[in-house]
Amino acid sequence: MGIRPSRGQSRGAAKSLLLGAAAGFVALTGAQAADLPGKAAPAEYVRICDTYGAGFFFIPGTDTCLRIGGYVRADFYVAQAFGGATNVYSTRSRVLLNFDARSNTEYGLLRAYGEFFIQRGPANAALPFTLGNTGQGATVQASAAYMSRAFIQFAGFTFGNSASFFNFYQGDVQFVGGGGAALDASRQSSNLIAYTASFGSGFSATVSIEDPQFRRIGSLPTFAAATGTFTAAAAANGVIYNGNSLPDVVANLRVDQGWGSAQIMAAYHEVRTNTNALVPAASASAAGWAVGGGVRLNLDMLARGDVLWLQAAYADGALAYVFTNDNSDGISQTRQTQAVGILTATYADGALNAAGTGIRKSTAWGVFGGFRHFWTPALRSALWGRYVAIDSPSVNTQGASLNDIRYWAVGANTVWSPVRNLDLGVEIVYQSLSSRTNAGGFVAPAVSGARTTGSASAWSGMLRVQRNF
Repeated sequence: MGIRPSRGQSRGAAKSLLLGAAAGFVALTGAQAADLPGKAAPAEYVRICDTYGAGFFFIPGTDTCLRIGGYVRADFYVAQAFGGATNVYSTRSRVLLNFDARSNTEYGLLRAYGEFFIQRGPANAALPFTLGNTGQGATVQASAAYMSRAFIQFAGFTFGNSASFFNFYQGDVQFVGGGGAALDASRQSSNLIAYTASFGSGFSATVSIEDPQFRRIGSLPTFAAATGTFTAAAAANGVIYNGNSLPDVVANLRVDQGWGSAQIMAAYHEVRTNTNALVPAASASAAGWAVGGGVRLNLDMLARGDVLWLQAAYADGALAYVFTNDNSDGISQTRQTQAVGILTATYADGALNAAGTGIRKSTAWGVFGGFRHFWTPALRSALWGRYVAIDSPSVNTQGASLNDIRYWAVGANTVWSPVRNLDLGVEIVYQSLSSRTNAGGFVAPAVSGARTTGSASAWSGMLRVQRNF
């Protein structure tokens, strides 16, 4: 009969067995782990960047904050009929994207901004609703893509395509007339180099060197390769610009505080043309200039978000700082709204005198205003208007009288936002244009090609549906 182990001996054997099994399990696990690929790095999640406001996030792996925004928009237009060629009904759809990248550096803010849009609507060269312009009924729908802004800001400098620093009111409360539409130069962009100095308490000053091509109103030269000269179009079309000689110089002084904003601004613009249309080497220049001022008042005492804009500008030989035309032969609100066709020569920056020995500059002045009121946080209305007067030299190189222009427009809109970032709005616009020759008073409305003399007016309206993001 064998000897039974004591209770202590049994416990020791069991413990040794368990330890051995554990050691073997660990060894086995280690061997298997050695056969697996390297351990994956932990996922890096997008982090919110609240330094620059809502919507910014850190680009993974960097200290740069990025915001992506934009809108999708559908516009539907109606206009007063002026003959069978008028497009009484027209449409446009657009998608806009903007990218705003910011980071802090030892020199201050480093920012890059880009804005791009693609639209489907009437062809770029056409105005669907145009008084005194024929053939628009044949306009076809076309797609177009544009870069509307692209600039870098660093240490107070701005480089690239940005809103001109002459701008102040930029069509903030209106549907049409913003974004470079005619007789509204307030949102004109330019390729520029600018420096902004901040003085504290909201005061700042900017000096900007801007591309003059964006502020030219006049005829473009037509070069005849066979003769090596320009055509005689200058005789009929006032100023024909030569190539750039000097950039535009713009300066402003601005204040932004709780009550609102105010700005005074000035600009220099060279009018450089051929004194003889058939001799490209013969040229002359004149100094064009513009001055302006504006104020924006926050009226939160009426309702949160209420605002009043007022602006005035005067130009001598630099008319695009008071208004601009976005087509070659008409004054228009936008390509989709009622317009009155006037030859470019009628309101060019200047004209050659009858002897062809110098430039006689045109002058213009304009006043602009807009008021927005929130009835409720989801319902707002706006009323806006503008008036522009353009005085041309008395005669051009042919001795023909040029036209003076008086133009005014008023508009009203109402926008309902049933949910956040969705706008459903309607706008009604009335425009009136009078064109008269220097030789006499206003004449009866008459149309010759794309030129209208006399007086004309029109109603137009639009419906807009826009989803912002």
